[in-house]
Amino acid sequence: VESLRLMDVVDGYGDGTFRPDAALNRAQFCKMAVYAMNGEGELGRYRTVTVFPDVKPSYWAAAYINMAAKGKGIISGYADGKFHPDQTITVGQAVTIVMRLLGYKDENVGGIWPESYMAEASMIHLTDGVSTDGYAALTRGQAARLFLNLLRSNMAEGGSYAATLGQTVNNAMLISSTADGPDGKANALELSNGEIYQLASGKTSSGALNGLKGMLILNKQGKVLTFVPDSVGA
Repeated sequence: VESLRLMDVVDGYGDGTFRPDAALNRAQFCKMAVYAMNGEGELGRYRTVTVFPDVKPSYWAAAYINMAAKGKGIISGYADGKFHPDQTITVGQAVTIVMRLLGYKDENVGGIWPESYMAEASMIHLTDGVSTDGYAALTRGQAARLFLNLLRSNMAEGGSYAATLGQTVNNAMLISSTADGPDGKANALELSNGEIYQLASGKTSSGALNGLKGMLILNKQGKVLTFVPDSVGA
């Protein structure tokens, strides 16, 4: 959760809780997917278009849904032409979206949906820690595991997904999450080799990742999108 919070993919509620067992709807998951691809800078061009008749520009998640559908081609609507944004998203739907982020297409996976996508995702460890029932409702906790697995995955045609977001620093040991960065603010990550990287989001880490070895993902400006630990508890 902390790795994804730094990237703005997930966040807690106003009362400070995360509520990992709460189900997500389709609109909420689209927003998470946009941030997982570091695509928030492109949202402006999708705010005033209508891709689905039940997602008007005034809908809170319209830009996220339109970008995911029209801009990135990772989601589609139902047979009735609608998106049904407030409907609970299933594990199979979520896994399909994330597999498409990795470059997988229907013709590559084949078989029966969602079983074919679930089987392929399992082979590449994308669904580790996530329900194997493609028809079950996806929880916030499972979504966090799914996106963390995404950040560790390789693209269908080779190369890491993390590298598509910018630069990566592998085998990094995080020792401090409140170091003073180049802007003088305590929102930088310090590695065991003394290198300090500013967080792109401007957020301050909770320290939950301190002492872990993993991978820094940097944007094209050299600022940290997130830190992905090599492994987490099951």
